Amino acid sequence: MNEAPRVSVPSPCRDVCQLDGGDVCIGCGRTIAEISEWTRAGTERRLQIRAAARARIEQALEAAQQGEIVDRGPR
Repeated sequence: MNEAPRVSVPSPCRDVCQLDGGDVCIGCGRTIAEISEWTRAGTERRLQIRAAARARIEQALEAAQQGEIVDRGPR
């Protein structure tokens, strides 16, 4: 059986573990569900999580540059 080698996908964690009102980490951009799933996720899912987290961080940075606040729900 020929299996593709498993590629290690590094965690996006930046050791700034603080959740906003929508349960999204302000450090890495992952949701609490994605953080919990990370250790069980395969390569493809980890890449998906990283891409979604990166998009959230970029959205928050753009909003901050425009003086807006990203509201991800009550806390």
